[in-house]
Amino acid sequence: MAGAAVPAAAGAASSGTFAPPQYLASGSTATNAVAVADVTGDGRPDIVVGVDAVDGTQTSSVLLFAQRADHSYGAPTRIVAHGGYNSDVRLAVADIDGDGRTDVALSSSAGVDLLFQRGGRLAAPVLVAGSAGDVAIADVTEDGRPDLVVSARPGEVRIHAQTATGAFPVHSTVTGPYLAGAPGEQVFAADLNGDARLDVAQFYRHGTWVRLRRVDGSFGPATTYRTPEDGNGYRRVSNGAAVGDVTGDGRADLVTSVSGNTPDSAVQVFTQGAGGLATTPVRYPAYDIASGLAVGDLTGDGRNDLAVTHDSWLAVSVHLQQPTGTLGGYTTNRVDGVGPQRDGVAIGDVTGDGKPDVVAVAYDKVAILRQL
Repeated sequence: MAGAAVPAAAGAASSGTFAPPQYLASGSTATNAVAVADVTGDGRPDIVVGVDAVDGTQTSSVLLFAQRADHSYGAPTRIVAHGGYNSDVRLAVADIDGDGRTDVALSSSAGVDLLFQRGGRLAAPVLVAGSAGDVAIADVTEDGRPDLVVSARPGEVRIHAQTATGAFPVHSTVTGPYLAGAPGEQVFAADLNGDARLDVAQFYRHGTWVRLRRVDGSFGPATTYRTPEDGNGYRRVSNGAAVGDVTGDGRADLVTSVSGNTPDSAVQVFTQGAGGLATTPVRYPAYDIASGLAVGDLTGDGRNDLAVTHDSWLAVSVHLQQPTGTLGGYTTNRVDGVGPQRDGVAIGDVTGDGKPDVVAVAYDKVAILRQL
């Protein structure tokens, strides 16, 4: 779930404009996901890539592009995982085992592979079995240990509570409404009503359902957030979602992309106010076929911005958050091979100049957009 908000504090003045992309070859047309995090323990953010199996004889894998001392990248380290063909892998990065080092979770048809950071590298994956369409890492059970929040299938989320021994032997299930016909889901765990408890949300293209966590640990009824109908009664699907504060008030908002070509293409923000998310979104025009989303502070002004990929339109765009708490107009950056991956864009300083950059999946490679 790389579309979640990514802390990206800038150490130098940042412009929100980018150099032409630098490409790193993944060697696979099934490159599906990207994340940015220091998973080698040297203080430099690395690029982590999720790769699906391209046929029935292969399995999914994680590619680690480790950032060198001179901020360049060599050939990636490949770590073989367990997912089979057509897994549509996704990534999440966080300190799972509480040792202060960032680990990696890869979701796939086999379940969730956990790759723990050990001795400056990622160790061989440990599988938490059960088919997984997406994964988030968060302490939902409030016991001080991060749990796995897994999208089992549209309309069903599993919460794998971590035990004191670092295992995930059992899970509970949270369900929500689902309209068939537009597959592809994402899962989020975030405080979406300001009560300091983590709630669960599942995006499924037709909409996003949210269930708020109660004081007793149970979840309230589901509320669904959908793209409003147009003048003809047609309701467009969304291609991707992210959760993060894009209004500058310290509350996490729900952001979704809207499918279509201009003027129909858009990004929409379900802003969080007192008690929860607004049911009617704020709509911002976007470049054609807005798809994957990432939230993070690109300019170092303390306000989160939005990076957007555009399926088949050779572009990644950026909307900067304005002092008014709104998103500004988009600027586009040409990137070859951009596809529909919902987990295909991330924000982080991968060039070592103190300015957050944008990294995006680009068919059989990943593109680095260095911020000027």
